[in-house]
Amino acid sequence: MKFVIGVDCEGPACVVGDPGAALSASRDFAFACAQATREADAAARALFDAGAEKVLVWDNHGLGANLEFDRLDARCDVVLGTGFPRRWPGLDETFTAVLTVGYHAMAGTAGAVMAHTYSSETYRWIKVNGQKVGELAIDAAVAGEAGVPLIFVASDAHGCDEARRFMPWVGTVATKQGMGRHVAFSKHPARVVDEIYQEVGLAVSRLQEMRTFTFDTPVEMELCYRSFLQACRGRLRRGDWRFSGLRTLRSRLDSMSHWRCMGGRDPV
Repeated sequence: MKFVIGVDCEGPACVVGDPGAALSASRDFAFACAQATREADAAARALFDAGAEKVLVWDNHGLGANLEFDRLDARCDVVLGTGFPRRWPGLDETFTAVLTVGYHAMAGTAGAVMAHTYSSETYRWIKVNGQKVGELAIDAAVAGEAGVPLIFVASDAHGCDEARRFMPWVGTVATKQGMGRHVAFSKHPARVVDEIYQEVGLAVSRLQEMRTFTFDTPVEMELCYRSFLQACRGRLRRGDWRFSGLRTLRSRLDSMSHWRCMGGRDPV
């Protein structure tokens, strides 16, 4: 069995960031990276203990060099850095499943901790086939098109609820209950690590119940930018996208694997 764990840094236990600042500039960024590492390591250990032969840990926060890589289980391989041509680099149909750790709810989710979709500085929202979606659904769909299911999500409670709306079968661990953008009731970090280990093992035991998640293709995708100037810049960078409103661009994609964040990964 082969797995990929996608790791972000807003969703771990006891991470809330600072108002008006990027997570990377907040007081708890070092802790966020350390806790994301611990939570990813717990997921990886559970996968290996369930019989995994290969586990990739994909650091996908910001520029992709955030985790304390030497603290991950030594059996893992690490995918890091920026500039990959698509989401889930290295993933193909030979993989058993993907998992997400440290993810967050989509932009506009009331009460969710640091909710955004790829970049809070760039996008007000993203729609696929007319429906607002976040990173959880988009990343799950990219994997799903390769025939690989998303089987586990660790996020705040709002992110877990979002994941189950799209994928009712997915296993989850709610790391904290968001009470606002930068405020939460959080479980103790060590308890979250233990819960992730247990729930990932259960998710693997339920592999036959898991399903791939995809959007109907061709995909109609729409991006709403924070400002008209950002939309103009986006139009220049995205050659085949067209204006559908003052701040929105629209395009038809043959598949979600063609989705490009275009550098918009400076979260929150």
